[in-house]
Amino acid sequence: VNNRKVNIDLQSADRRRRPAATTRVSFSPSLVVLGCLNIRSLLNKFDDTVELFRDQRLDLLCVTESWHDSDSAVLGRLRSAGFSVVDRPRPRVAGADQLAVNHGGIVVVAAAGLSLSSVTITDQPTTFEVLCVRAVTGRFAATIVVIYRPGSAAVIPLFYNELAAVLDRVAAYVEPVYIVGDFNIRLDRPSDPHASQLRLLVDCYGLILHPTGPTHELGGTLDAVITHSSAGR
Repeated sequence: VNNRKVNIDLQSADRRRRPAATTRVSFSPSLVVLGCLNIRSLLNKFDDTVELFRDQRLDLLCVTESWHDSDSAVLGRLRSAGFSVVDRPRPRVAGADQLAVNHGGIVVVAAAGLSLSSVTITDQPTTFEVLCVRAVTGRFAATIVVIYRPGSAAVIPLFYNELAAVLDRVAAYVEPVYIVGDFNIRLDRPSDPHASQLRLLVDCYGLILHPTGPTHELGGTLDAVITHSSAGR
């Protein structure tokens, strides 16, 4: 689509983790604004989430570290407020305390007028969490892949193999693909070997890793926005 335009703008927020980026995707006459945020528990942030949609004029918000379960009340509250929600809680370990906080987790929330549907990832990775959705409104349709790699775990070669398997699935899609999330890799350090390997993998699939700036209150770029080379400039 020749009139497609993507701008990656850092949006600051008074939180431990900032929105990684807000991606404005223009299809004349449509405009879709996508945000990504490590929220560190969605459970008690219903009002904050609604406020973020309003203040940043978001159409779609991808959150990592949601710390939720499939029956968490906040998901019902969001749906009752008119939002569409697709989620993937971190699978609980058999025998673990079922009342303990379920860390990890990914949730995609869309404002009224934007339709969300889940896209199945058949082989779920073991080194990171992933949720894939298709978003449609008017003449805009795109696949959104949200990734969370826990910072408490070391980056190992299997991570890149499993990420490549996800990219194998989505990189050839005809419609735009947006891969966003918290990779917990220091992308602000050009000499970091993990950052270099991630950039190389992205390049191999003809994708673009967009600069986003610091995404943590202590500095450092840990989150990423990756798109088709044809999805914007």
